[in-house]
Amino acid sequence: MFRFARTSALIQLTLDGSLVQDGHQVSLRVLSRALLSIQAATDRAFLDIRYGGVSKHQRLHYSQYSEADFIVGDPKEGSYVIEFLSTRGQDIIRRLREAIKDPYIQAAAGGDQQIYTISHQIAANKGALKNKILHPQSFDDFLKAPSALLTRTYGDKSINKEIDQMLSPVRKDADAILKLVLKPSDNDVAETFEFDQTTALAFKKVIGTRQLGSPVVYQGHLRQLDRGHNQKTNFKGKFINVKNDKDVVIFIQSEEDFSSLIPYLNGNEFKIIACPIIEYSSFDLVAGDIQFLEIFNNE
Repeated sequence: MFRFARTSALIQLTLDGSLVQDGHQVSLRVLSRALLSIQAATDRAFLDIRYGGVSKHQRLHYSQYSEADFIVGDPKEGSYVIEFLSTRGQDIIRRLREAIKDPYIQAAAGGDQQIYTISHQIAANKGALKNKILHPQSFDDFLKAPSALLTRTYGDKSINKEIDQMLSPVRKDADAILKLVLKPSDNDVAETFEFDQTTALAFKKVIGTRQLGSPVVYQGHLRQLDRGHNQKTNFKGKFINVKNDKDVVIFIQSEEDFSSLIPYLNGNEFKIIACPIIEYSSFDLVAGDIQFLEIFNNE
């Protein structure tokens, strides 16, 4: 019989509606997706707490597993209910709850938010640079004083991306229901996040909102260019930022912009002007994706 000490941090997962078969059974596909996402989200929360922030590709070291692990309880009937508990996970649950709460509230309200498309934002930034209305800041200055749009930590984004992955089966089925209960300790009130198809779709929209930050001068090497599948749009590249020796993904809007970068591929160090791509008001300052605007000219 499953037992756990008092003052346990609790994550309770409930799968209901069309996600449940024969009253209280679920498919391996649905359950494994949920378990993988919960594990990844708790790992991201742990790293964010431990290091005061989490970067894009950061992962737990094996030696840290015991500090972040939750023990799996026995499944319960009444739909499909399973609990995960830890005597050391109070702060992890609080961090998860903090990250999920605001986008969930927005999603429950419909998730409507009017944002200019990225293409319009690119055009506006290019025009402002050309007319000298806007001046790019150095990468060092950017680190000291990031764009005012960066109101959330990257930890919020990374946690919510894992939750969004868990909701994939819910978005595909109008009768699917998933509930996530988070309770940091026996002395805390449990908070329930319930998703149906409408809420799950709105949640994805809320956390996927993309905006461009103010232009920044990045210095480094272009090590890769990719034309994408259709050869006409969705151009990308890999840029090594010499200021921190980190790889960043560089998005490129047009054929003209793509062609301007070809001479620099695997060549000497050079500078570009690019905008941080901000998702749900957060950006990884170390290795976040950027949107190319132009080659930087010192003159």
